[in-house]
Amino acid sequence: MTSKTLVHLRVRALERLENRNRRSEVRIALRVSSKEVMDAPEGEEQVAEAASRQYGEENGQIHKASALTVVPSGNIYLSDQFNYRIQKFTSNGTFVTAWGTKGEGDGQFLHPHVPGVDSEGNIYVSDRDLANVQKFTKDGKFIMKWAEQGTEDGQLSKPESVIIDSHDNIYVADFGNHRIQKFTNDGKFIQKWGSKGVGDGEFNGPAGLSIDRNDNIYVTDKNNNRIQVFNSNGTFLTKFGLEGSGPGQLILPEGVGVDKDTGLVYVADTGNFRIQVFKPVASSFTVA
Repeated sequence: MTSKTLVHLRVRALERLENRNRRSEVRIALRVSSKEVMDAPEGEEQVAEAASRQYGEENGQIHKASALTVVPSGNIYLSDQFNYRIQKFTSNGTFVTAWGTKGEGDGQFLHPHVPGVDSEGNIYVSDRDLANVQKFTKDGKFIMKWAEQGTEDGQLSKPESVIIDSHDNIYVADFGNHRIQKFTNDGKFIQKWGSKGVGDGEFNGPAGLSIDRNDNIYVTDKNNNRIQVFNSNGTFLTKFGLEGSGPGQLILPEGVGVDKDTGLVYVADTGNFRIQVFKPVASSFTVA
């Protein structure tokens, strides 16, 4: 995509572990342009390979790439889950830096999830097991953290994705509490929406988050097998997806990314082992 705005797509299905020798190759591919894909000859793959890495603990090596974020400069921040760290690469896969170790202290992780990036380049990382959000500079220097395990306002349970709007407000998919929480960029609670259920605005495990050019929030409602869309104040706008394996149907969707140029929505349809692309139609979405 010309502005590199397709972000926060989970790469869970892109990692291959070979059990015989514990050797793993991780390949991260980013679609360059929706128009290029549509104009390409049938069957031609129009992707830019961002990284190809081996299983391990050294810089640039990876042990379960669970999520990534691409910033406008083209740099890639990757959640290296079982090495308990975040790694930073250039757009061609060159290692830049890494930070984090296993633990519960400042700058440490137990289960780092999708990194979010604000307008100043600061990085926000949720930790599913620590039930907090940590804020770092673009080069990994710890700034602050907030939240703890619980159900009260500002507390989290198994948080997953983090997304940032044009005003640098922070949205967290509070998976275990079946809600979305909104914070300032210094961790002050603003509001929440959602509860467990199947109705509009209700969730059963919100996991992935993305945002469009109007600051509308897209949420993968994982165990309800659908995507829900809200404005930045949490007002329900629309939903799409039903349980199944046909076109437009989903099973346990996790990642979601919105192309701010075209409005296309990319969904990691985890249970069907595929990516689906949806386009806006009237007040909803259909398979592109």
